[in-house]
Amino acid sequence: MLTTSRRRAHAALLAAALIYSGYNVLLARALASLSPVAFSLCRELAAIPLTYAWAAHLEGGIRLPSTKHERARLVALGLVLGAYQLCFATGVALTSATTAGIFQAVEPTTAAIMGAALGLEPMTRRRAAAALLAGAGVLLLEASGGVRPNLLGCALLFCQGVGIAAYCLLQRTLVRGGDASDEPPFLDERRSRDEPWGPITVTAHALPVAASVLAVAAVVDTLLGVEKPFGAAQRRRLSRPDALAALAYATILSSTVGYSLRAYANRFVDSATLVLYNAVQPPLTALIAVCFGLGGFGWREAGATVLVGAAVVVASRETTTRRPHVPVGAEGGE
Repeated sequence: MLTTSRRRAHAALLAAALIYSGYNVLLARALASLSPVAFSLCRELAAIPLTYAWAAHLEGGIRLPSTKHERARLVALGLVLGAYQLCFATGVALTSATTAGIFQAVEPTTAAIMGAALGLEPMTRRRAAAALLAGAGVLLLEASGGVRPNLLGCALLFCQGVGIAAYCLLQRTLVRGGDASDEPPFLDERRSRDEPWGPITVTAHALPVAASVLAVAAVVDTLLGVEKPFGAAQRRRLSRPDALAALAYATILSSTVGYSLRAYANRFVDSATLVLYNAVQPPLTALIAVCFGLGGFGWREAGATVLVGAAVVVASRETTTRRPHVPVGAEGGE
């Protein structure tokens, strides 16, 4: 039987998936002509003060890193966040949304394999079955979408999946705190006494580093003449009402709320389950598009929804043999 905290974690992940699915629909309608690097950078820059303010309000202040090791982990977290966002934005631009959806199907398996390889999370039958069901659902949904093969784009999308898995595993060492028995040997010595970080604070500290990665990418983009992320044309497009509405949605919901919900859930579920909810997004996006009259819902969409739903049910029944270290009062009862 699931504990209250695990039920809340799955609810948080479902809410985050709904947020990102709505963002996918909005992005397709309002931001087709915008530079993905420029938009992502503006989104993260706007989210930084908002997320710090939210952390100060809900978590009783901003915790700052007190050791070199803590600073290194937070910087690494931000670097991975910025890198996988950049890989995704560029990968989709070089391929298609269909190709990106297919690579999303691989992400839960990637996270499960990485977690097992690092000794963080043992591979179980339920985790393997959930990953396969989610993959089958997304592949079914995208089967007739017309994949545009592009070697570099596909490589970037694969790297994005690896980046998400690495981000979740690294974030896990921060939000779970000092249960070192659940960590690989190279982390035990350094963090056996660590207290868990607040999920919103962890998100807030990662955002400035991620924004720095995107800023460097924008400068390189401009110098190489690939595109002009902050040219006059891009500034005009970004100032349109629909683009500003999309930026507000992305800043408040996708970056601040969505990242924090996933960080909270990372305290109570394994990273493979966390990434599994990325595979929930394609069928949810299709459902939301239907609700707004932007697409159809046929047998592929229905089959994908059933398969991904089954994956979530299987993953939600996964039990853990080690309990994460959480603050007193943070976890509910049975």
